[in-house]
Amino acid sequence: MTTPPPIVHFIGAGPGASDLITERGGDLLRRADLVVYAGSLVNPDHLTRCPSGCTLLDSAKMDLGEQVDAMSEAALNGKLVVRLHTGDPSMYGAIAEQIEGLAERGITPVIVPGVSSVFAAAAALKAELTYPGVSQSLILTRTPGRTPMPSGESVEAFARTGATLAFYLSMGNASDLMEQLRQTGLPDDTPAAIVYRASWPEERILRGTIATMGRQAEESGIGRQALILVGKALDAHGNRSKLYDRSFSHGYRNNLPGEQYAGNCAIYAFTEKGLARAAELAAALDHADIFTTRPAGAHFGASVVASEELDSRLEHNWRRYTAHIFIGATGIAVRKIAPLLRDKTTDPAVVSCTESGSHLISLVSGHLGGANRLCRRLARITGGQAVVSTATDSRGIPSFDETAAQHRARILNPDAVKELNAALLDGSPILLSAPAAIAALWENAPNVRTGAPATRQPGEHLVVWGSRLDPASIPPRTLLIDEAAFVLGIGCKKDTPASTLCAALRDLLQRHGLAPQQIASIATCDLKADEPAILALAEEHGLPLSVFERDRLAAIDTPTPSSTVQEKIGIPSVAEAAAILASGGHVAVPKTKYEGITLSLASIPHGSRAPAPACGRITVVGLGSGSPAHITPEVSDAIRRCDIVAGYTKYLDFIRDEIAGKPLIQNGMLGEVARCRDALAAAAEGKEVCMVCSGDPGVLAMAGLLYELRDNEPPFAEVVIRVLPGITAASLAAARLGAPLQNGYHLISLSDLLVPTEEVRRNLTHTVHTALPAVLYNPAGRKRRHLMEEAVARFTEARGAETLCAIVRHAGRPQESAWIGTLAEFPCDRVDMSSLILIGGPRTRRSGDTLYEARGYQEKYLEKE
Repeated sequence: MTTPPPIVHFIGAGPGASDLITERGGDLLRRADLVVYAGSLVNPDHLTRCPSGCTLLDSAKMDLGEQVDAMSEAALNGKLVVRLHTGDPSMYGAIAEQIEGLAERGITPVIVPGVSSVFAAAAALKAELTYPGVSQSLILTRTPGRTPMPSGESVEAFARTGATLAFYLSMGNASDLMEQLRQTGLPDDTPAAIVYRASWPEERILRGTIATMGRQAEESGIGRQALILVGKALDAHGNRSKLYDRSFSHGYRNNLPGEQYAGNCAIYAFTEKGLARAAELAAALDHADIFTTRPAGAHFGASVVASEELDSRLEHNWRRYTAHIFIGATGIAVRKIAPLLRDKTTDPAVVSCTESGSHLISLVSGHLGGANRLCRRLARITGGQAVVSTATDSRGIPSFDETAAQHRARILNPDAVKELNAALLDGSPILLSAPAAIAALWENAPNVRTGAPATRQPGEHLVVWGSRLDPASIPPRTLLIDEAAFVLGIGCKKDTPASTLCAALRDLLQRHGLAPQQIASIATCDLKADEPAILALAEEHGLPLSVFERDRLAAIDTPTPSSTVQEKIGIPSVAEAAAILASGGHVAVPKTKYEGITLSLASIPHGSRAPAPACGRITVVGLGSGSPAHITPEVSDAIRRCDIVAGYTKYLDFIRDEIAGKPLIQNGMLGEVARCRDALAAAAEGKEVCMVCSGDPGVLAMAGLLYELRDNEPPFAEVVIRVLPGITAASLAAARLGAPLQNGYHLISLSDLLVPTEEVRRNLTHTVHTALPAVLYNPAGRKRRHLMEEAVARFTEARGAETLCAIVRHAGRPQESAWIGTLAEFPCDRVDMSSLILIGGPRTRRSGDTLYEARGYQEKYLEKE
């Protein structure tokens, strides 16, 4: 039996505080026979741990030879020897020479690290020495004294790096050091700090800059046992690290679009090494189950399956999981899945992973099923290489089906994917009609241009994102993609508040990075057919509601059945089962519980349309002036998505290119009632109708008439009406004039075509005597001018002939023009139906060609200064 070599333990005592020594170091002190300690630096409280009879030697009174002799003699006699250094022994501890001397005598060193004073100083300063975007490096150094600095390790060289600098053993040169740093080009306001005896009871901190710290050091009287820190990181704030940023990705929190995978995974492992790899993957994935033929699988949380039952279990799992991961040889995976493959639009993702995790191979459903993204995600977890063979991925070109899958959209005619992706690769011309954020993905593709479908040129392929077309009538070389790809399944307690249900849905969508427009319909059980909160949610979002009898729901195999639901209503699932039935697809978001509410999302398979609404919807939109710049993205999106567009012919002229090919309901002036009835009738048949108005649809436009007809004509009672705002003519005219309406205003139509003349006069009567400006719509036609002339006369009488006023014609349009003057100068002959009149109030001011209202700041604030 060999005798172990004698040992000397070198221990870092930490920066000073007796409780900052490591547990290992403290334990060795409690058992030591000899302790050689740096008496001038080490806190004597550390020595109270030593047992009685322990020999204590202060190294400050000993030279190197005496220290080595004392430690060697004790160690060779079988004693437990500790050499106690301050901070960490590796920093300016002079341990190398001691170790060499001990080695010559056959003694082995064992080093126990300690907390360095630089980290105690940082803690005292409450500073992060490596601050994001400021400094990601820390240099520990010193200034030259009796021990010279090696060539290349000058203050100047270190300062130029921009790193945070920590200077040990340099207090005697503090003033010279600061001047050197300034001469290297560091700004005078570069933060600097001195921490004296960090973590000791007598700890002192000096803060300043390199311009002030030299003087502060001299005045402080601090001569030694202090650390000097310099760098912008000492006073940095505002930036945040990438590590915990929501957008930062790593194996266990991944937000990269090309690596996101939100489905549920089945992992198959056939060896114990494979089981360990499967457990690693399952821990990093959101929803994963392990299956194995190894009896040891239970230790890894796996379901153990007999070898002869593996094929039947895989067949059972095939549709229950959106992805299948095989740990082991690729051949095993290929043979096992071959009998189950049906179609690329419905087959789940399949990935093969080596036991070592060095290679991960995307085998099936790379794009639509997400196998390529899952493969990359797994490679990030294992540190291996993702093997992806699809042509567009190999060439670094975003494919249409992969983009649809990443954005959780649904392809209506997946048979066209191959042809369109081939066109991407071979350079054939493609017209892309899509929202700007989607279109931007192909901005560097020379053969892809963006535009409305109506601009399609001969020979161009076409991709329409956000399509509502019927797949049965799709033109050749066309790919249709619809964002509405999910059915929302709902279960809830009786009389759940509508606001609570809406809040739960917002949370669910936010958690999974989805938007309301991605929901195609709502589904629930027959017990909830008349639940007010569910009906209100369907009304608010304009979504069809599917209601299923409980016996149909009971027959659906769901991922997370509930014994509580089974006990209460006799079926194991409501939200998941209803979503599956209505979608014809798989659960994409398993049931999520809120207070009295359960929600789930199921994806509608590619190649099928969203559930048809029992009754459609009218979205009433405002075009503002009709200029593209005045049409909101929300309105553009509604026009692009709808089945039918309705509107006054002249207003439809503003958007002819955007609505080419869509069925239209249009007529001229005085055709408003017929137009609205036709639009409501189309919606009642299940169509998505967009009613186009100028300005804002709720200001002297069609929104009110549609609601009125719906309330009074029973065939339209179930039609959902949604209003999207537009820029009113008053706002456009005010912007042209300056800021004439900033204290509020009256808005009056002078048309007596629909409103009795006396009602218009009453409105004028109440308005002229207020202090608010007035905006007069529809002021005059060719034959109807009396109310305009009467209004000018009444405002002149009530507010005075010098009251400022204006006329804006064609507000917001290219031919826009404006006149500004007083009521005494008002040119009635210049007013027509394209004009808008603004009558000022007592606060209205003129400045050149602009009008504005004094808001009151002058009187309240500026005159007090």
